[in-house]
Amino acid sequence: MPGTATTDLTRAAAGPAAGPATGRFSRDELVFAAWVLFAAANMVVMVAFAAAGVIAFHVIWVSMSVVYGVQGWSARRTSVVLAVVVVATTFAMTAFIRVEGADWMELTEVPLMAGVFLAMVWHVRRRAAALAESLAASERERRAHELKELFVRNCSHEMRTPITVARGYAELVRSQVQTDGAREDVDVVVDELDKLGGLANRLLQLADAYEATHFDWGDVDLDGLVRRTVQRWRPAADRDWRVESAPVVVEGDESRLETALDSLVENALKFTSDGDTILVRCVPTADGADLVVEDSGVGFAASRSGGTRASGRPGTGLGLAIVKAIAETHGGGTELRDRVGGGSVVTLRVARHRPAVAPRPEVSAPAPG
Repeated sequence: MPGTATTDLTRAAAGPAAGPATGRFSRDELVFAAWVLFAAANMVVMVAFAAAGVIAFHVIWVSMSVVYGVQGWSARRTSVVLAVVVVATTFAMTAFIRVEGADWMELTEVPLMAGVFLAMVWHVRRRAAALAESLAASERERRAHELKELFVRNCSHEMRTPITVARGYAELVRSQVQTDGAREDVDVVVDELDKLGGLANRLLQLADAYEATHFDWGDVDLDGLVRRTVQRWRPAADRDWRVESAPVVVEGDESRLETALDSLVENALKFTSDGDTILVRCVPTADGADLVVEDSGVGFAASRSGGTRASGRPGTGLGLAIVKAIAETHGGGTELRDRVGGGSVVTLRVARHRPAVAPRPEVSAPAPG
């Protein structure tokens, strides 16, 4: 039926989208045609049966409002239908007044009902415009997030090849130089390339951390995960390694949680020195568990103020960002605080069960780590 504007903003909020076509007509067109016949029948009742005229009059206006609220007509159709109904009901009401000898003030019902209908149209269109703006903003945010992830992923992949090639040539040069000074200069180049390679790997890990749909969900024994992690890291540094863990099983991706816990331990190593304590705990909670890494190093306050890393280990600044992303996709979060007496405490919270709808983590500036 002509006049239907499928791009009209009102259709986005006024009701469900038009159904599948039935023959040559859509469901909306059939509903509109049925209402036209219904309104015409009530018009006949107003003229032919004076006693039921007032009821039929109000039924026409109410039914028009209902159909508009469901379909959300275009401005053109709304104007045409409103004009036709105003003229038709004015004619029918005039005939009713003459036959019944009613007060001519009854005709004021027509502009009053038209005013009520127009007020509803205004509210529906305002709501539709607000919803359309909200959907557009949501779509822009989604696209921006996708582009950001694509950039991080592509940047990581594109960096790795030239870094690998450059490192190979640097190794070749180092094997051919004769003087100690030149060899030390090449060592600096190799070290910096190693840092760039680590950064590229971390960028890829960060991109993967946000892809919750690719998680391999299953039961994870956090107690076993904590003990294996400490056992793997124990030979890496001369620290006072300690474990306090209770049996807890949660639903999650074990490899991602292992990555997050490794990042926390690595962060603790950066801000501690030989002989410092690193305590890894698994604490059951009412709705899941807390994985806590506590150390006796310099603490976050000193690291934020530009304090020297205790271990001198290089860092990319992406470790805790990865932890935050993995925690949020597991229905939890992270908490960072300084430890009483010196050091830091980082907590990774995970829910006991997989979130019904995995939350989309927000990308934030990397914390120290």
